[in-house]
Parts: sequence; C-alpha cells; structure tokens
Amino acid sequence: MHTNICLIGSSRFEDEFRRLEVDLSVKGYIVLSPLVYTQSGDNPKCGADVKIILDYVQKEKIRQSDIVLVIDVDGYVGKSTKDQINYAKLLNKPLLYFSKGEIKKLF
Repeated sequence: MHTNICLIGSSRFEDEFRRLEVDLSVKGYIVLSPLVYTQSGDNPKCGADVKIILDYVQKEKIRQSDIVLVIDVDGYVGKSTKDQINYAKLLNKPLLYFSKGEIKKLF
C-alpha cells in the first residue's frame, strides 16, 4: 500500500516544500502539496477569491492523505495553516511537525 502524505504550511516556505516533495517522492510517498505559492510574488492571479479555492483544495488533499506534515520552519504557523491543522485533527489524521524534527519518522 502506498502512503499519501500531505504537506501543509506557509507558502513562504516554498523552498522547503520543493525539497521535501522530492525527498519524500523518491522514498515512495505519494506527496500532496500546494502547487501555487502565493507569497513569492510570482502569482498575480492569487487574489482573495483564488485563496478561497486554494484553501478548499488543500483541505481536500488533507482529507485524501494518510499523514499530514506541517512545514513550520522555526515554529511558524499562520492562520490558514492553523485552520488546516484543525481540519486534520477533526479527521484524526496523524500530524508531524517539521520544526520538531518529526520528519525523521518518515525516513
């Protein structure tokens, strides 16, 4: 059986997301990750309406996941990520935190 892992966290951590997408994929995980990073300034189409859509899509990825990995560099968790964490808890999804080094459990 394949393990689906959903990466959540602030889009300001795009570099960490991209690195982990590769690292986890080559270990055999199916990685569900944001595909639009709104904080980089490269996505002028990402206004308030698009954010609503992206938040919905991310929650659907959480629902489809077996594990949720919170990319919380230096412990930073923003409002959207807090909402996603609460959603994952509601669904009883196992949560791992990047800042606590819990990613080691995946390797």
